[in-house]
Amino acid sequence: MKLTNLSVPNRAIAVLTAVCFLVGVLHPENNACLSRSTLIGVSGTDGEPVKDLTAADFKLTVGGKPVSVQSATPADRPPRVVMLVDASASQDQSSWAATRAMVNEFLEGFPDVADFTLLTFDEKVQQVIHETDRGVLQGTWGEMFPSGKRESQAGLAEAIKKATVSFGAGRPGDAEFLVTTADQMNKESEQALRQQRAAGIRLFGISFDQSGHPAPVPIDLYMKIEDYSPLGAAAKASGGAWIWFDTTRRDATASLRSATAAGKRAGTLVRNYFTLEVQLTNAITKPEKLKIELIKSSRIDAKDAATSYPQELFPCQ
Repeated sequence: MKLTNLSVPNRAIAVLTAVCFLVGVLHPENNACLSRSTLIGVSGTDGEPVKDLTAADFKLTVGGKPVSVQSATPADRPPRVVMLVDASASQDQSSWAATRAMVNEFLEGFPDVADFTLLTFDEKVQQVIHETDRGVLQGTWGEMFPSGKRESQAGLAEAIKKATVSFGAGRPGDAEFLVTTADQMNKESEQALRQQRAAGIRLFGISFDQSGHPAPVPIDLYMKIEDYSPLGAAAKASGGAWIWFDTTRRDATASLRSATAAGKRAGTLVRNYFTLEVQLTNAITKPEKLKIELIKSSRIDAKDAATSYPQELFPCQ
């Protein structure tokens, strides 16, 4: 850039303008990376959605530092959902009945038309069904039964990978709903779920695995237990939720009632989320711990609401 035929003051102004222009060209992502968005699912203790929340109802920190919440926008359409169901020989009569009830109630709250994918797996993926008609999918689901083959971590890994392919390019609100008889996973599943988390896909799950909970627990405590098994931890980190379900200490009627409640709660958290637009002070260069709190007010008591949100904010791409 030539600065000839300029007076000294004008030349200084021209240099400053050029520097500012170059900074904008060299670091165009800085401004864009300060305005970020994240999701939070909110439901009441009765499993019903919590509505009419605003930016003033949330307190948010990134890396321990307060961040300004600019807006809170409720979901304006149902999210895309991929359901992964363990249909192996590990499912007995009572757990399969509970699984049927969970999946049906999970679907029941969605509109008649939405974007669903259902995958069943045992030692490998059995079926992959894409459907936009909820009623048709529920009818298909009602005709499914366990395969009689053993469940394996390899089958789960294949199912998670196929779920990732099914999502394709990410959209806000994308969610995975997993029903499994085992909480463990291999390295392939761990890596695939980490990639999903970075893409903003939330994992919600219900497990019948009793190996981590050998001691008797009160009948209604299953909805309260934070299960930090590998899958449970992955669900929590993604902004989803994990429920441990025990069919051995209930009669059939009580088990189905609890399964229905579990499916309803999971569906409510998946469907009813808010997109929070936030303003960072500085762009982040690595994943930072994210914390979102509901602020108690006359309209909502934070202790009576269940929330789920991603535990990290990733650098912008």
